[in-house]
Amino acid sequence: MKKILFPTDCSASAHHAFRFAVQLARQLDAVIDIMSVYHLPATDASSVPPSYIETMIEERRRQVEANVAKFLEAWPDAPIGQRFADYGIFTHQEIVDKATEGSHELIVMGTHGVGNAVDKLLGSVTTHTIMQAPCPVLAIPPGAEWKPIRHIAYATDFEAGDGHAVYNLMEFAKLMGAQVHFVHIHTDDKEIGMEELDRPEAHPEAFADFTIVHNPSVMDGLDQYVRERSIDMVALFIPRRRIWERLFHSSFSKKMAFHTALPLLTFRA
Repeated sequence: MKKILFPTDCSASAHHAFRFAVQLARQLDAVIDIMSVYHLPATDASSVPPSYIETMIEERRRQVEANVAKFLEAWPDAPIGQRFADYGIFTHQEIVDKATEGSHELIVMGTHGVGNAVDKLLGSVTTHTIMQAPCPVLAIPPGAEWKPIRHIAYATDFEAGDGHAVYNLMEFAKLMGAQVHFVHIHTDDKEIGMEELDRPEAHPEAFADFTIVHNPSVMDGLDQYVRERSIDMVALFIPRRRIWERLFHSSFSKKMAFHTALPLLTFRA
């Protein structure tokens, strides 16, 4: 892993998340490309002559570049690669496009936002980036404190196709010197054992540490597991379907403790 993309709005949450990006880059011997997406407020664009729009965009770009430069003043020794100030209406799409074009292997970003249940915890830009990114996304909540990553919980529902995610997670954990703990939250009343789980035949058998948690709520069960095991990071696989309805649904609106304290690493199909 050599290239990390860090989207920033230079906010307090971005400063917080950048600490994680820097520490990870140092551990992984990677460089961090910084990007900031900007656009003109609709009210500003509609109140000036079209001929002046280009001037306004250029002024905004210079301001963003200055903000990023000031943002990085606190990190003189950070392994910074390229800096990008990109104009775009849809921030998450610009991030996804940049990660794709730049062949980035990881996106690290802070979480904040308002809106629906998912957005309140992750932020709308982070949510959309997770769902469309070409590489893993590491979302850093405001309450997370940097410490060496030693224990990663991988919450699995044995989705067909998540073998690639497991492989990448195991490689990431190896680089971090971390142990991966596999956990399945079983929501049915009937208790089951490992041998009774409906697993794809091709699913990797890398379960040296596997736990089945019986809980009617996926998120409550995962929260329980995280607390009991002193987990440092949670990892999830996002298949090409409406994963939020399965994993998060209405229970995601609860203020789960680990979401305010632990980084969330996501992999897509």
